[in-house]
Amino acid sequence: MSSEQMDFLKLKNEPKILKVLQTKGHNFPKKEELILSEIVTKINRKNKEQQRVMVITNKAIYNLIRDKYTCKRRIPIQAVGLITESTSSDEFVLHVPSEYDYRYKSGKKRVIIDLLGKLFKEYTASHNVDRKKLIAIKKPDRELGQYAITRVTTDREAILKERKAMMEEVSKNDSDNEDQAKSKSTKTTQMIDGTDKVSATDFELLKVLGRGSFGKVMQVRRKADKKVYAMKILKKSAIIKRDQVEHTKAERKILQSLQHPFLMNLRFAFQTSEKLYFVLDFYRGGELFFHLKTKRRFELPLAKLYVAEIGLALGHLHGLGYIYRDLKPENILLDDEGHVCLTDFGLSTQVDPLSGKAKTFCGTPEYLAPEIITAVGHDKAVDWWSLGILLYELAIGIPPFYSQNVHDMYHAIQFGPLKFPKWVPYDFKDIVCLLLDRDPSMRLGSLKDVEDIKTHEFYKDMDWEKLYAKEYTPSFKPNISNDTTTENFDREFTDEKVQDTPAQQGMLPTNDGGAFDGFTFDPKKNMLKE
Repeated sequence: MSSEQMDFLKLKNEPKILKVLQTKGHNFPKKEELILSEIVTKINRKNKEQQRVMVITNKAIYNLIRDKYTCKRRIPIQAVGLITESTSSDEFVLHVPSEYDYRYKSGKKRVIIDLLGKLFKEYTASHNVDRKKLIAIKKPDRELGQYAITRVTTDREAILKERKAMMEEVSKNDSDNEDQAKSKSTKTTQMIDGTDKVSATDFELLKVLGRGSFGKVMQVRRKADKKVYAMKILKKSAIIKRDQVEHTKAERKILQSLQHPFLMNLRFAFQTSEKLYFVLDFYRGGELFFHLKTKRRFELPLAKLYVAEIGLALGHLHGLGYIYRDLKPENILLDDEGHVCLTDFGLSTQVDPLSGKAKTFCGTPEYLAPEIITAVGHDKAVDWWSLGILLYELAIGIPPFYSQNVHDMYHAIQFGPLKFPKWVPYDFKDIVCLLLDRDPSMRLGSLKDVEDIKTHEFYKDMDWEKLYAKEYTPSFKPNISNDTTTENFDREFTDEKVQDTPAQQGMLPTNDGGAFDGFTFDPKKNMLKE
C-alpha cells in the first residue's frame, strides 16, 4: 500500500498539518513527510476514550487533536520499544519506555503496526543499530488495559518527580474534605481468618509514606496494642478499571504465603465497598534508594551483605514458584539494624506451567534482562540478572548499562560491553559477569538457583546460616530517633496532609461483582480460598 493510499484522511497537503511538521518535525537532513493519517481512539489511564488523529511520518508518530490538528505528542519511531496487539479486537499498545504506554483502538490497526515495523527497520538499518526489528506481541484479550500500566523514567534522580506526578493524578480522584472521609458503606470484610477482626477505624493514621497508581501507603498505629504498621490502601475502582484484579489477588496471595526474614510480612487485610487495606510491617529504616541517593554508593562489604540477603529472599520466592521481576533499591527496605526486606510484589508472577515462561514486558529499564526486552519469554533467571545489576549499582554507584536515552540503554543491555572501575576485585567482577550472562540458560542461578550464588568465590567467607539468622552486623545503621520516626522517608510524602479520603463518588464500585471474593485466609489449611 502506497503512502497516498495510507493517507486515509487526505491530510498530506493540509496547511495545519504542514505547519505541525515544520515546527515539531525533524527536517534535517531529510524532510519529514506524511505517510499515514487516520482517526483513532486513544484510551487513557482512566479507561476513557478520546478521538484523535494519528499521523505517521517517515520519522515519527503524531497524536493530534481532531479538527484543530493541535499536536499533543510526537513520538520518534525509534522510541517505540514494543507493540502489544489484541488478536480479538482493534486495540493495540505502543510501549514507549522513555515516556508512557499509549493505548489505541483502530480498524486500521494492522496497517499501522506493519508500517511502524517497516519504518523501525529502515531507521535501525540507516543508523547501524543491531536491533533491527520492532517486536509486536499478540494477546487474546479484547481490552489491553493490563498491558498498558508500565511507566518508566530515564533518570534515576527523576523518580521522585514521577512519584509526585502519580500523587497528583491520584489526588484528582480524592476529596479534600475530611468530612467526606466516611464512606457510604463502612462495613468491612476480614480477609484473614484466625486473627482479631479489624477495620480502618482500629488504626490511627500517622504519616503518608508514599503513593502509587492505585492508592497510597500510610504509617498507622493500631489502637488496641499501640503497634506501628504500614497500611497499603488501594482503590477498588482504579484496580477494576485498569484490569488489575487478578494481579492484586496474586500479590495478596504471595504476601500471605511469605515467612522469611528478608521478605515483607502481611499482618492484617480487610476491605470496604470502596477499598482494600493491607496492613504490613513498618520498616523505620526506609527505602535503600533513599540512602543510596545520599551516599552515592556503599562500601563493597556492605553491598555484598545486602545482595546476599536479597539472594536468600529471591531463592525463597523461587522455591514457592514465583518470579519477582521488580528488583531495585526502591523496593528494598531497611530495618532498625540495617538488614534488608524485599517488598512490593505487584509485578511478581507464577511461571506458565505449559510454556515455562512469562512474557509480560515489565520492570524498571536499568534492571531489565535482555530476554524481557526482546520478548522471547523469561523465567526466574531474570531475577538473577537484576541481582547482578543491583550488586553493581550498590558498589559502584550507577547501573552498568545506564544511559539517559532508553533506546541506547536497551541496546547496551543486549550488546554493550560490561565495564568495571580498576579498583574492584576479581571475584566481584566474576560474579557480576556470571549474573549478567545474556544467555539465561548459562546465567549464574539458572542451574541450582540461589545455591549457585552461595558457592561462588565472591561468597566463600559467608556463613549462610548466620546470614539467615541476621547475625552479621551491617556497617550502616539507619538513624532511628523514635518508634514512629519517618526521617528515612522522603518529606515529599511525609509532609503531606494525613487522611484516608473516599474514592470519587462517581467511580465507587458499589457492586464489584464479587471481583474481590476469595481473599479470606484459612490458617488451618495454609492456603487462600479461591
